[in-house]
Amino acid sequence: MSNPSEHPTPPSSQDPVAVAQRLLRACVHCGFCNATCPTYQLTGDEREGPRGRLYLMKDLLAGAAAGADLAPLAHCLGCRSCETTCPAGVHYGEILDTVREHTEERRPALQRALDRVSEALLGARTPLATVMRTARALRPIAPKALKQRILPSTKGLRWPAVRHARRVGLLIGCIQPALRPDLDVKAAIVLDHLGISAQPLGPACCGALPYHLQAHEKGRARALQALALGTADELQGVTSTATGCTAFLRDYGRLLQDTDQAARAQSFAATVTDLAAWIDPARLPLLPPPLRRDIAWHAPCSLQHALKGALRIEAILQALGHKLVPTADPALCCGSAGPYSLRHPRLARALGRRKWQALTGASPALVVTANIGCQQHLASHGDRPVVHWLDLVYEALTNPDRAGRDSEYRADPAPPSRAS
Repeated sequence: MSNPSEHPTPPSSQDPVAVAQRLLRACVHCGFCNATCPTYQLTGDEREGPRGRLYLMKDLLAGAAAGADLAPLAHCLGCRSCETTCPAGVHYGEILDTVREHTEERRPALQRALDRVSEALLGARTPLATVMRTARALRPIAPKALKQRILPSTKGLRWPAVRHARRVGLLIGCIQPALRPDLDVKAAIVLDHLGISAQPLGPACCGALPYHLQAHEKGRARALQALALGTADELQGVTSTATGCTAFLRDYGRLLQDTDQAARAQSFAATVTDLAAWIDPARLPLLPPPLRRDIAWHAPCSLQHALKGALRIEAILQALGHKLVPTADPALCCGSAGPYSLRHPRLARALGRRKWQALTGASPALVVTANIGCQQHLASHGDRPVVHWLDLVYEALTNPDRAGRDSEYRADPAPPSRAS
C-alpha cells in the first residue's frame, strides 16, 4: 500500500510553474482545509487560510497579481495540515514551494536580508554549539524559564560500535547537534539495544534550513552534499532524530529532479523512514507503575502530515506503560515550524500559547514531542518538562530498575516499510 503523503514525481522536463498550475486545478475550493489551518484559526481571515492562499497563488502564477500583498504566503507555516484534511488531495506544499521561488524577487529586500542572516546564524554549527556549551555551564544559575531550553550534552554517552547485521544511516544535521548533542547518541544506543546499528552520516545540513528560508538553490545544493554521503550497500535505510529533516530527506526525489543526481535522489528518498519505524513496541520493556507517567503527546507537523508516523510513537510510549492524556486540536501546529518562530515571532508566540493550553488541559506530568524545534518552542511557554520521545525510550532501556517484558530484540532482516 502506498503512503498517502506520496505522489508521483513530475518528469524533470516539465516546467515547475506549469506543474504547480496543474496541481492547483485539483482544488475544489470547499474550504475544509481552513478548519485545520493554524493561521486561519488564529485570525479568522480567509486570506490567511489555504483556500485564500491558493486563490492568490493561482493569480501569481498566471501573472495576474502584480501588486498583490505576499504577506499571507509569508505567514504560512508550511505545516501541511491542509493536505491531510483536503478531500481532493491537493499537494499544497509543492505548490507553495514553487510560488515562493517564483516570487522571491518580489519580497521586500529587508525580509530577504533577515532570512540570510538567520540562515547564517542558525546554520553555523560551531558558534551555535559554543553558545550552548556556555549556556549549559551557566544552567545552575539560569532563571527557571530558561532552564528547560538548555538541553543535555553528550557527557557520559558514547556512540556504540557498529556490530549488528541490521544497519541504518543516521543523519547528523546542523542545528539539532548544537542544541541537543546527546540525542543522536541516545538514538544510536536505543537502536543498539534493539539489535540495530546506527551508522552516522555527516555532520551535514540536509538543506531544509536554507530551503525554508527561501534560499531554494542553496537548499538544493546542501541536499546534493548530503546525498553525496551516500548509503553503503549494507545499510537498510536512512533516518534522522529530527522529523523536519527526515521529511525533507524523503522529498529529495522531487527537490532534486532537475539535477544530474535525480535517479540517485529518488532511490535515496525511497530508503528514508522516520526513526520510530525501526522500533518494535512489542520488544520494549514495560515500566513498573512508579515509573509510568501521564503524558501529553505533541506530534510535530512534519511527523503528522509529511511522514504520517504519529501513531507509531504513540504505540511506543504506550508500550512503555505511559498514559497518553487527551489533548485538544492535536492537528494544529505549535508555531515553531523550523525558522518560522524567528521570522514571525508574534504569530509563533500566539500559536505556542494556544498549543500549550491544548496540551496541558488534562494536567500531564510531561509534554512529549519528536522535533527539537517544537521542544524548544513549547518549553518557552510552559511550567512542566518538555522532552523528546527518545529520552523516554532511552531511559526505559538503560534504567537498571526496569521490569516487565523482555526487551531483547529479535532481529528481522526486513527494513521498516514506509507505508506502515
